Amino acid sequence: MTRTILLLSGGIDSATALYLTKQRTSEIYSLNMIYAGAYDAEAEASKRIAAAAKVKEHFTILLPFFKDIEQRYRPGPSAEITPAYVPARNIIFYGVAAAYAETLGASTIIFGSNADDAKELPDARREFIQLMNKLILNGTRAGREGFRIEVVNPLIDQTKSDVLKLALELKVPLELTWSCYGDGETPCGKCRGCVGRHEAFQEVGVPDPLLVS
Repeated sequence: MTRTILLLSGGIDSATALYLTKQRTSEIYSLNMIYAGAYDAEAEASKRIAAAAKVKEHFTILLPFFKDIEQRYRPGPSAEITPAYVPARNIIFYGVAAAYAETLGASTIIFGSNADDAKELPDARREFIQLMNKLILNGTRAGREGFRIEVVNPLIDQTKSDVLKLALELKVPLELTWSCYGDGETPCGKCRGCVGRHEAFQEVGVPDPLLVS
């Protein structure tokens, strides 16, 4: 793997994807998208993780329009899609990442969602990634001139617990990660991010460093 763009939210999944990618290349440029919810907490977590992993460069991307979108978005209940879904989020994320990849000459975009996400989010599924790769190939100058930029999700077949086990093996600094959708000084313990994190730590049988006093 050569020069790589890595979407770094600050959570366990993206941090694990980062440390997994570090085994293959040192040419990593991390991106954190500030879009809604835990603005400061996620951004700070991503910066700390990027510094700990010694990435080549860390970018913070502001997408403030998402806040207005979420205020207007009032869908009914769904048996298939989680209420945590953000409208067209990953289409935009991958588009931004593709722009940076084309600018920097990076051939790979890494995204770290897991198998549990793929069950509840349409833009975290393998089919979506395949279609996105076709769009990047056909919709960029790089792709039309033969330089392939590929979106890769190394964790797509792993559950949250599987990812946590891998994070422990890779010595990911879990104490630096942030999973809560809120922006408080401590995790709320109630949102989808907190619940999934808590269940994973319970299943693996290790304490969460964010909750150890």
